[in-house]
Amino acid sequence: MSPVALSPVRRLLTVAAPRRAAGLAALGIAVLLAAVPGSTPGEAQRVGLGEENSWLRIQNVGVQHAAIDIEFFNKDGAAVARDFCPRDDGCSALPPGFGWSFFQQGYRPLEAGYRGSASVTVDQPFVALLARDVFKAGLFQIGGDSLRLSVGSQAQYAPIVQNTAEYVSRLSVANLSDEHAACFQILYYDEGATEPIVDPPGRTAGCSAGGWLVAPRGTLLRDEHDLPVPMGFDGSAVIVAVRTSSGVEADEQLPSLMVDTRERDGPGLATYRAFDGLELSHEIVLPLVDRNASEGRTTWTTRFRIFSSVAGADNEVELLFTGHDDTGAEIEIEHSVQVASTLTCDQRLDGAGGCLPDDVALPDVFFGSVRARSVHPIAIVAQRLADDGALADYRGFTAEEAARELMLPVLNKNFGPWGDFSGWNSWFRVATFDGSEGSMHVMYFSKQFPNGLLSRLIPLDGQRTVRQWEEARLPDGWVGSGIIIADRPVVAVANLESDVFEGDPVMLYNGVSLK
Repeated sequence: MSPVALSPVRRLLTVAAPRRAAGLAALGIAVLLAAVPGSTPGEAQRVGLGEENSWLRIQNVGVQHAAIDIEFFNKDGAAVARDFCPRDDGCSALPPGFGWSFFQQGYRPLEAGYRGSASVTVDQPFVALLARDVFKAGLFQIGGDSLRLSVGSQAQYAPIVQNTAEYVSRLSVANLSDEHAACFQILYYDEGATEPIVDPPGRTAGCSAGGWLVAPRGTLLRDEHDLPVPMGFDGSAVIVAVRTSSGVEADEQLPSLMVDTRERDGPGLATYRAFDGLELSHEIVLPLVDRNASEGRTTWTTRFRIFSSVAGADNEVELLFTGHDDTGAEIEIEHSVQVASTLTCDQRLDGAGGCLPDDVALPDVFFGSVRARSVHPIAIVAQRLADDGALADYRGFTAEEAARELMLPVLNKNFGPWGDFSGWNSWFRVATFDGSEGSMHVMYFSKQFPNGLLSRLIPLDGQRTVRQWEEARLPDGWVGSGIIIADRPVVAVANLESDVFEGDPVMLYNGVSLK
């Protein structure tokens, strides 16, 4: 595999969350981490929180051993702790192809209850994954997303934000600047609405043109305590920068956003990184769009939400559903929809509710993907919902994220078994960006395979699901990473799942382009 052409020193800024025994800071664009004991919300916003902790996985995709430095900041932007490799207590310089997980729980320099953000500096090209786990009333939850290095812009788009009787979202907005305070305004759009709810509705201290003042490296939170939308809201949000009273222009500010959605009473937890304004696209691919699908454990159905960048303007979106049913019969459905601001396509529903023609339904069991093309740029996030409460989500992929080489930083095969239970296992869904047929290999890396283990040639009939437990050469108890090497640009979403824990032990994350 050829070296990845990235700058020799990469720096990542992220948003972190609280911590019960330790907290974490996130990276990438805006990322929210959590690791704190749950607080008691008001009666009108009832939600069981549990005990949260976050962790950060750094994967070296360079050609030299990597040194890693992580600086943690609290919500006010003050530096409070530092973590790094190599260090004397067992963390060595990270070899090429290897990853290291930094856990905030038990990390003594971070006080219990910490929530904030972090800056990550690595002297080799790298990719990263941010995750957090929660124990709530004896149930386990996990959520996370991969983090993408990008320049960033003055806006962040979150297609799925909820405040319903069943689910509530938390928004964590970080100011990535280490020099200037920023004014961030949040606009909430309910389904079909063209006029947003504006947060704050007017000027505030330091933000005479609107927005909330956020200190350099500081974090603005919106959760069940102060989410300024009515009960029943199930829509989208956009974070926009506004000129500060001190004269910092909007285009000089860098917000970053992570969205966590939690089931109020049940085990569901999902996390995704928002779209930066530069990531909006006229064409987006969703490699995982399913109905009553299963890989032997949970059974799930998806829904996805389209968020138009130009609220109020007619935005025609062409959708192409492709896939197969449980007999292998191929399915293809094409349909166009109009999006005024935000529109949900729910695979549990037939006809218009599923963004299908009125007289058309997906088969009872469907494994598929969707390609969306729009007049105005859009963002899309998909949710994976299961009857047992398992919840996960992932961001749709743009052409800029499609590549011939994709990194999957965390993969497992029967890792952490208990009794008759297998433990953690992974699979991933790959789709060619243009829907054409092709082929690919997977190169697996771990301590057992420091130079990589190359899979057989895998055909790609537009899409393919690859299951790590079916790779006989991977040993039981295996934990590592993988690089997809394809003959044409592809995208991939990975699924991590354990049968040991009760609750929501399911996480989805996006594969990261190495181009």
